[in-house]
This record gives sequence, structure tokens and C-alpha cells, in this order.
Amino acid sequence: MRVLLDNMSQMLRGIVTSVVSSDPQCEIVVAPTGHNTLSDKLDASNADVVILAAANSRDESDQILALLTEHPAARVIAIMSGGDRAFLYYFQPHITLIDELSPATLLSAIKQLHRFAWREADVN
Repeated sequence: MRVLLDNMSQMLRGIVTSVVSSDPQCEIVVAPTGHNTLSDKLDASNADVVILAAANSRDESDQILALLTEHPAARVIAIMSGGDRAFLYYFQPHITLIDELSPATLLSAIKQLHRFAWREADVN
């Protein structure tokens, strides 16, 4: 796995580098100079995973989700301030069979998706 580190203090970078480097299946990659956005860095480094430091803000979640829209195969691990909590962001296809489609089962599926989206988004 190619791992890109971004937006973190030197201390946190050292800790994460030590952990990631201890696994022979992981390789820390660096984006070439001149790539300013995280999307550009991800493109340039061909990373599979991005690990970054994040404040406890909804704006960062929106930015990460926008990044995943452009790079749906990537995974993003956002380490929250304090370093004791992180969120893993990724897109994963989900298929559920709606057996015997009817107006009631169609509406139920619509409502289930809406409830699931709000429950997953309400992490703060």
C-alpha cells in the first residue's frame, strides 16, 4: 500500500511514519514539489491511502468526501487533534436486493437510504 502523509505536525508525522514503515506491505510516498491541493498530491504520488491531521470540523469532512469523489479508490484516514481518534473515509459499493418490488418496498428503500446517510454523517 502506498501511503501519503499530509497536513500534520513533525511529531505526528514521526509517529505515523514509524508505524507505517514497520509494515513491509506499506510504503510512504511523497508528492513531487509544486502540487498544492491534496487531489494533485494524490494524483502525483499514486497513493492508495492518505493520512492527514484534521481539526474537528465538518468542513474537512466535506473536503475529504469531495476528494473521494475524484479518487474513489483511495482511502483517507483523518487523525483528529489530540491524536487519540481518527476517521476512515472510503467509498464502498453496497447492494441490497429488494425482493418483490412494490410501491411500499420502494418507499421503504428510499427512506432507509436517507436514514443511513444521516446516521453515518452524524459522527461529531
